[in-house]
Amino acid sequence: MAYRVVMELIPRPDDIEEWVWNEPNSEKANSFGGKAWTGKLSASDTVWEYSTKSAANNKMSSLESADSTNRRYKVIEV
Repeated sequence: MAYRVVMELIPRPDDIEEWVWNEPNSEKANSFGGKAWTGKLSASDTVWEYSTKSAANNKMSSLESADSTNRRYKVIEV
């Protein structure tokens, strides 16, 4: 079993509050945040995949710390 670190395709804009970005919005036409996740943003990026969830979580934390945007990261099982 493998674990992959993925990131939001579009980071939360500074002018949108986090609670709005995180709000599930299945009934409304306009929907914000967290709907599209990707393993890499460009063809030259690395896909971060690990055999343990712990290693993937560690990498996710280091990527979040190095990211100056409001982009969120998560670990998924692949």
